[in-house]
Amino acid sequence: MRVWIMTIGLLILSLVAQPVWWFGLIREWWTADRRIQRERQNFGSAVYADKYEVRHFVLMSLAFGLIVSIVSFVVGMTVPITWWVCYTLLALIMIMIGLGSRLPITIFVGSVVLYDWFKHSHLSQQIMGSMQPLNFSGRTVSTANLVILLAIVLFMLGVWLKRVGGRFASPKIFAQKRGKLIAGYPFNELLVVPALVLVPGNLISTHFAFWPVLSIGGTSVTPLFLPLLFGLNLTIFKQNPKAAFQRLAKGFRILGILVLVGGILSFFAKSAVLIVLGLAYVCYVGCLIKTRWHDRRQSFWFSKVDHGVRVLGIKPETPAAKMDVQVGDIITNCNGQAVSSETNFYEALLLDPTYCHLKIQTPEGDLKVTETAIFDGAPHEIGIVMFKD
Repeated sequence: MRVWIMTIGLLILSLVAQPVWWFGLIREWWTADRRIQRERQNFGSAVYADKYEVRHFVLMSLAFGLIVSIVSFVVGMTVPITWWVCYTLLALIMIMIGLGSRLPITIFVGSVVLYDWFKHSHLSQQIMGSMQPLNFSGRTVSTANLVILLAIVLFMLGVWLKRVGGRFASPKIFAQKRGKLIAGYPFNELLVVPALVLVPGNLISTHFAFWPVLSIGGTSVTPLFLPLLFGLNLTIFKQNPKAAFQRLAKGFRILGILVLVGGILSFFAKSAVLIVLGLAYVCYVGCLIKTRWHDRRQSFWFSKVDHGVRVLGIKPETPAAKMDVQVGDIITNCNGQAVSSETNFYEALLLDPTYCHLKIQTPEGDLKVTETAIFDGAPHEIGIVMFKD
């Protein structure tokens, strides 16, 4: 019992010492600070004052890490130590230069291609031979294992995006060529999931006798945390951002299932590994291109209008959050007064400082009416975000 407690403690310690996870956390903190500063500059106050990116990173990385680790141990996921080192270094470098959220799948696929090339090169035999005295296992691990791991990453990427994509629609103001202002909804979050995997050999325990070593099928393997990158950097201009990210999330989940099938088949046809890997990457890029294309072909823009005020965001825990008001709606009338600017809107709110009655036109052209009580004498706290005058 004491041995198992020590083993779990050591694994947790190795998780805490993960540099990729800590750099990812710092990066998310910086991203949240930039977003809040941008919101204050564009709208006078932050739409979302809390650093929700940091909260997502901490809570979801640990939750997803537990799930992926359990799945990994159940299926006995074994990865080569050379690929583990390559992927970890690439992930760390990309986070440090700010590309972690843009290239998570590219980093994964690229590292697998590098490993496959290295495995079949003369350089591999020389390096692995020289490291045998260090108990560096030269046992070949099937690349199909990495395809299976990619399938898990793609599926979990879809689950993560379904959970957080568009949930916090933070608008960003852009100027078109003719100076017309429009709003876009950027999603720029990163997640580092510490997944427990097995690597052949007992390299670590050779130098640190207390490190746990397992035996599977008569082969020694060492459990290590692999920092899996999840991320997306995409801006939506012409759709409801939550709906757009939900569709993309569904595409990733379906792709993950298809890649899983291809990975299983790759165990029986080893020559198909790189084909499945290449097709998976092409389909992943295709999902992103399709989302951008679908967004660009819409006629709707989150732009200023002359016959009302455009709703760009809803602040949480405000009266507006309780009303039937959605991002993209146009408020045409407030408390019986026609409105066409932010100033008009707040002047109309002052006509009844404790209640708000709105007439709204949806992006589809439908009309609706909604009302709610507001904070007495504080109309600016209604929580509706719109273009500044």
